[in-house]
This record gives sequence, C-alpha cells and structure tokens, in this order.
Amino acid sequence: MGTWSRNRLSGIEAVRKIVETEGQAKRIIEEAQLRAEEILARASEEAQKARQISTAEAERRKVQLLRETREKAEADARSSDVETDSLLENYEKLFEDRKDVATKKAVELVLGS
Repeated sequence: MGTWSRNRLSGIEAVRKIVETEGQAKRIIEEAQLRAEEILARASEEAQKARQISTAEAERRKVQLLRETREKAEADARSSDVETDSLLENYEKLFEDRKDVATKKAVELVLGS
C-alpha cells in the first residue's frame, strides 16, 4: 500500500474513532442524566420523609404541651377550689361567731332594759 492508501485508512480509522468516541460520550451523558434523575428523586423522597418526621414530631410536641397545660390548669383549679372552700369555711365561722355575739348583745340589751 502506498502512503495515500495508508493515510486514507488512517482517515477512515480516525472518523471511525471519532464516531465511536461520540457514541461513548452520548452514552456517558445519558447515564449521567439518569443518575442525576435518580439522585434528585431520592433527594425528593428523603426531603418528603424529613418533612413527615418533622410534622409528626411537631404534632407530638403540640399534643404533649396541650396535655401538660390542661393538667396544670386542672391542678390550679383544684388548688383554687380548696382555697375557696377554706375561705368560705372561715367566713362562715366568722359569720356564725359574729351572729352569736350579736345575738348575745341583743339578748343583753333586751333583758338589761
């Protein structure tokens, strides 16, 4: 073969290599796009799971705070009821004592006149 023939084959071989390389590059790009889509889908799923976990935790804390607040309010109400009952008993005793004193003075006034 002559130089021209060898160069021609080299040229054909070069074109074949270029086409082959372009094909490989296209496959690499397609694979990279698929991997990127998979990564994005996985990241989206993980973000959704994180939102669900966060929402569930916030709901759990809300329920707990409401329960604790209700229990404290009930305890405060019971304590207030006990205090009110005690005050009422004291006022009733004071009323009875004063009523007795007033009755005795009224009797003394009536009998003493």
